[in-house]
Amino acid sequence: MGAIFFYVFIYFLGYYGSNVLNMLTVRPIVTNRFIAALIPVYGVAFMHAYMIVTKPLPPGKDVTVEFALFEFVALPVVLVTMGAIYFMWNSKANPDNRAANVPTKTNADTESVTSESPATQDQQTDSPAQIIAETEVTELLEEKQKNDKTDHDLSGGGKS
Repeated sequence: MGAIFFYVFIYFLGYYGSNVLNMLTVRPIVTNRFIAALIPVYGVAFMHAYMIVTKPLPPGKDVTVEFALFEFVALPVVLVTMGAIYFMWNSKANPDNRAANVPTKTNADTESVTSESPATQDQQTDSPAQIIAETEVTELLEEKQKNDKTDHDLSGGGKS
């Protein structure tokens, strides 16, 4: 059990170490911190496995080298790797990441923006960044409609 906590600690050191590295550089060097944090885990696991194989086991323990490698190296590394893959997969569906990728609405979407009822808007649970972006898009579309209407009125008034 202690080996699992040890490898999780090494994983988080690598994860936050790559975050600090990205903050210190102008351009992010590490694009996938979830997988990059596994590099120190595998490095420590290989060193740990080497020490288990080359050194004699404690005299009071009745374990084999294979069992020690499985319990103290292979099992924790597999669990940490599965956790890293799960967190990487889970972060793709994170709503905080979606807020940065709000699609802009075009003229074809103008009718859907203006025809939405307030009840529908209240039922949506959007992040604050997405709400601000949609408000800005709505304001820009309304301003464009007003400009188009005044341009149409000006051009239509000159013909009669």
